[in-house]
Amino acid sequence: MKIVILAGGGGTRLWPWSRDNQPKQLQAILGKDTLLQRTYKRLRLIVPDKDILIATGKKYSKEVSKQLPKLPKKNILIEPVRRDSAGAIGLAAARVYAENPEEILMSFHSDAWIKNDKAFASYIKNLEKVVKKYPKDTHIAGIKPTYPETGYGYIQMSKKIVQSKKYPVHIVRRFIEKPNLKKAEIFASKKDYLWNPGWFAWRVDHLMSLYKKHLRKNYSVLKVISEAPQKNLQKVINKEFPKLKSIPIDYAIFEKTKRILTIPAKIDWSDIGHWRSVSEMSKKDKLGNVVDSSSVLLDSENNLFISGSGKCITSIGVKNTVMIETDDVILLVDKSRAQDVKQLVSLIGRKKKLKKYL
Repeated sequence: MKIVILAGGGGTRLWPWSRDNQPKQLQAILGKDTLLQRTYKRLRLIVPDKDILIATGKKYSKEVSKQLPKLPKKNILIEPVRRDSAGAIGLAAARVYAENPEEILMSFHSDAWIKNDKAFASYIKNLEKVVKKYPKDTHIAGIKPTYPETGYGYIQMSKKIVQSKKYPVHIVRRFIEKPNLKKAEIFASKKDYLWNPGWFAWRVDHLMSLYKKHLRKNYSVLKVISEAPQKNLQKVINKEFPKLKSIPIDYAIFEKTKRILTIPAKIDWSDIGHWRSVSEMSKKDKLGNVVDSSSVLLDSENNLFISGSGKCITSIGVKNTVMIETDDVILLVDKSRAQDVKQLVSLIGRKKKLKKYL
């Protein structure tokens, strides 16, 4: 089995900590290790270094190599331009297919938080067995919801095809993208809905056949890349990869695939996609505050305060607020609007004088 870690995103919702040249996956946001390093160590419980691939951008490749010194250099797949998840996963599929068309390929994002790595590893090893049993299907993990999150996609399960108490296998009925709060409350209360964490698995020849069927232009490009010799590989990628259609694999392939299988997982997981999720995963004081430096807080509740300079933080009567300080930027945002930081970054990008802060 081969595993690809998708590490080419910009992480704009975690601005200003996450910047264009140093995105969130390369930052130590929850502990001493970066999110990428934490993901890599977690996956090393499942496969050796040689079986892990990293799909990332040219500007991040040196830092990825520095952070993961045991990873073979050839396992860093450098994307010359961003082509979304269908491009990144396709690139990994092309290289794995070149070595062994019957290999299993799994895909994971580089920015997830997981409480119990051993439970995660056990689940993924079982998922591998299911892929071997059903090699002509697409497989996606599903997390049992613990609250009505509006920032995640959901999976609705239907028929159960493997009767197992710990790892039952269901056919996916449909996907729902980021519902409103009312719908999220309904989904979280029902047993047949799961969060979509973005953990995907295929036998790689089946995945390539899906590209051929549903994304033919991309398939033609990936076939050329799969046939490239290792010594000329990056030149071929640089020439061919920009020709790919930029589209999430969810829309390009999943929504057109007849049968997708899922296994509900009882794993404490969170997508570290915005500052509210960072707050939820961090240790809090008695009033729900998360502060990373010296502080004096009066009548203040449920805040996230991070000072990059280590300044003492003080507040009076502040509630449900995120305050992030770096050397050049201070961000203040209501927790309920943490998802809107991406919109703020877009506004900053429209002003030439402010682009230096991205």
